[in-house]
Amino acid sequence: MGITLGKKNLRKGRVSLFLDYCFNGKRKKEYLRLILEPPISSDARYRNREKMELAHQILIRKEMELITGHYQMEPAGKEESADDNFYLIFDRFIAGYKGKDIKTAKASLRHLHTFSKVQVLLLSDITSFFCQQFYDYLTTVLHGSTPVGYFKKFKMCLETCVEREMIIKNPASKVKLTQSEEFTKDILSMDEIVLLARTPCPNSEIKRAFLFACNTGLRWCDIFQLTYRSVDMPHQMLHLVQSKVKQHSRKAVLHLTLNHTALRLLELKSGPANSRVFQLPSYSYMLRVLRKWVKSSGLSKHITFHCGRHSFITNIMINGANIKTASELAGHSTIRHTEKYVHVIDELKRKAVDSLPDLPLDF
Repeated sequence: MGITLGKKNLRKGRVSLFLDYCFNGKRKKEYLRLILEPPISSDARYRNREKMELAHQILIRKEMELITGHYQMEPAGKEESADDNFYLIFDRFIAGYKGKDIKTAKASLRHLHTFSKVQVLLLSDITSFFCQQFYDYLTTVLHGSTPVGYFKKFKMCLETCVEREMIIKNPASKVKLTQSEEFTKDILSMDEIVLLARTPCPNSEIKRAFLFACNTGLRWCDIFQLTYRSVDMPHQMLHLVQSKVKQHSRKAVLHLTLNHTALRLLELKSGPANSRVFQLPSYSYMLRVLRKWVKSSGLSKHITFHCGRHSFITNIMINGANIKTASELAGHSTIRHTEKYVHVIDELKRKAVDSLPDLPLDF
């Protein structure tokens, strides 16, 4: 039984100090968040001496607490502090999360609970192997791009732990994420979009907005908050910053040419520059109306609002747009995001060829 002061070598000559506990045959490390810098200057050497002195003071205090019985290591199964319990760390991460995809972060935590099957998940238990197993679990129970989205939120939370010096490096950094080429949402052909346009909808604004998405490729979040300030009717253009990627994409600003249908949909309403183009309800209510409208048209496809974006990109490529042009119109940061549509188009072509009837070959 005892405590020793340990050192862990980091990159660029830095050293992290930790306490190494040995208690009843079990070992535990407690990082002190004290980092020694490379001793390349007198100032750095002075600060390192101060940190070492502080580390030794902490070591002495912990030893005294252990000897007197005041410091007790938590037995297995007992709830740890918020700094040890990754569930609580993830909860704090979600509470401070500012992104509009916060539901993805919450779903990631729910799946983490299901996967780990423990009441308390210690931060020290999250190893590279654990992260790989969690990602494999997500790819087993979820489909499409969902596993990648959930795992990225888990990885982001771990990155905040690195920034706060709770851990030295992110154990999820080496997990290779595979973006599925499979579409989880159906695509509407131009004939099916025409059919929807001719079908009455319980909410005309939802109908107008969805048809606009089918002709521009805009996401729900951008259409929902689109104002007339972004519309350049004389030049038949739309200029806006894409909400979903504005923080990390160099192509977040989108300059989109409007076709005749999109212009006509805009001309149905007008307003001042700062007013919204579409007066839309909540996303959940919109989805109920959209599905009722699609069903009344006779289509059996599972349609969400994002299907409008997928349909736009697929249809312009079917009609001759090359992958670079489609990528620019979709506002993708690289053509890698657009390449998956090539697979969809190839599949549609194969189905079109297979739809030809068999001929009686009697010679």
